[in-house]
Amino acid sequence: MREEGLTAGGFYAHFASKEALLEETLRHAMLETRRRFFAGLAEKRGWEWFREAVRRYLSRSHRDGAAEGCPLPSLSPEVARASKPTREAFDGYLTEFMLEFERALPAELELRRERALAVVSLCVGGIMLARAVHDRNLSDLILRACREHVAPPHHQRKDPE
Repeated sequence: MREEGLTAGGFYAHFASKEALLEETLRHAMLETRRRFFAGLAEKRGWEWFREAVRRYLSRSHRDGAAEGCPLPSLSPEVARASKPTREAFDGYLTEFMLEFERALPAELELRRERALAVVSLCVGGIMLARAVHDRNLSDLILRACREHVAPPHHQRKDPE
């Protein structure tokens, strides 16, 4: 805010409440998340899309760039104590994010929605833990272990970027 010449009070004056700020942040974040994690994946289909999206999410660059990353890992604890409208906005964000993964899964796969939700949950939790630990080797191991568990059969192991 200082770089933009704003004070905290001046910034918050643009929003009716902290809840309104959080809701707007979620709306903006979904657009940015789609741009960052899903850009250029339109040519990919099925497991190829799925692997690449998981690789991007569970990467060192996402771990280290929390401010530019998906808000799910950062805002989940805050949203858990928020108002109903904010939680509903968060639910919508989570659902849209999960649907991106669900659409990539083969139509004949059983429990597609559940698989997509489990993958998103593991990705979000993996990033949260990878950011929280002090040991970079352990952090990298968390990212790699999560990628390995969500990747489909016959995948190639890659280290985090």
